[in-house]
Amino acid sequence: MSELFMILGFALAAYAIVANDSIQTLGTFLASNAKRPWWTMWIWISGIMVVTVTWGWVSNGGDPAFGRLAAEGKNVPHPFQYGGVFTWLFVLPPLALVILTRMGIPVSTSLLVLTAFKGMVAFQQGKDPKSAVDLFTSMMKKSLVGYAIAFALGLLIFYLVLAVFERKIRAEREGKKPRNELHPGWMVFQWLSTGFLWSMWLVQDLANIFTYLPRTLSWWGLALSLGGMVLLQGYLFREKGGKIQKIVTKKTNTLDVRSATFIDLMYGIVLLFFKVDYIPKLFEMMDMTVPWPQKMPMSTTWVFLGLLAGREIGIALRLRHRGKKKVTNIVFSDAGKAFFGSVIAVLLAMFLPMIAKFSGMVPVEPPEPAAIEESVEVSEQAAPVPATPQE
Repeated sequence: MSELFMILGFALAAYAIVANDSIQTLGTFLASNAKRPWWTMWIWISGIMVVTVTWGWVSNGGDPAFGRLAAEGKNVPHPFQYGGVFTWLFVLPPLALVILTRMGIPVSTSLLVLTAFKGMVAFQQGKDPKSAVDLFTSMMKKSLVGYAIAFALGLLIFYLVLAVFERKIRAEREGKKPRNELHPGWMVFQWLSTGFLWSMWLVQDLANIFTYLPRTLSWWGLALSLGGMVLLQGYLFREKGGKIQKIVTKKTNTLDVRSATFIDLMYGIVLLFFKVDYIPKLFEMMDMTVPWPQKMPMSTTWVFLGLLAGREIGIALRLRHRGKKKVTNIVFSDAGKAFFGSVIAVLLAMFLPMIAKFSGMVPVEPPEPAAIEESVEVSEQAAPVPATPQE
């Protein structure tokens, strides 16, 4: 039964994370290629996913999550590692994520799934579930810095550099200027920038999906999990992204290949910046307190929303095509939904251990130190005495 809940948790997490977070990564790609056959995009994106996950699995000794589940200050062990079991409570976080995704709410999967999972693991180990809140705090700190950097980048780049470009796109879309046939190079540039972004996103968010599977996967375990993820990706492309896609399509010019390309490229650059962990490394070089440990996961949702918010404000300030009230409503509406998802993450992390306690579940008791010493003595007594060498 424990293995069944483990597989169910992985399946729900994979579906919800692919449908929620990856749309925030692939949304502009889907929006600007809506007239293309869905399977062409599916083959390209799935191929990159297979290569990235396999690379992570090979380079990290069988861990496709790029070591993020064992990061210092995070340490989210698999229940089987300490003699724990999967119960129905472990399935609730990804189930909640599925429901929120179907409602069109851009939830941070890192904050929700990992924080709630950490809370249940802490309970089973007999530790304080508040350690999950500590994990949430570190991830949220990194995510908010990511939001700020992405917001500033989007605001400055689109206000100072790309606003004129966006004005031309908008004029073409409204029929005020003749729309010439796009150079094929734009399509190539967009598919390459999307591939770069997609691989950077996977490095950050694979921990959310693989948290339900053993920390070291066999080759057949990797093949089965990848097969399921590829099929889910195909369903997503066939459904054209679902409700979360509205977060992207309501923004200015996101249906245009050129504008979508710049969004993907800048988003990928920000994720690459955090993948290399420049900020904690800089703090270590200066002998300052590190704000978060290296390899600490972050919410790519907050980074994405920060970039779109900065871009939307930058374009609005230059083009003045939308009133301040409308732009403000869009920005705060998206941030409010993401904040709501963060609150759900903390509540799940705190209440799931309480539910487990009231339902009669007990923490996994580690062996007593005396028992360990006794077993060591017995093993030493049972060990064969090496023969004295004869001269």
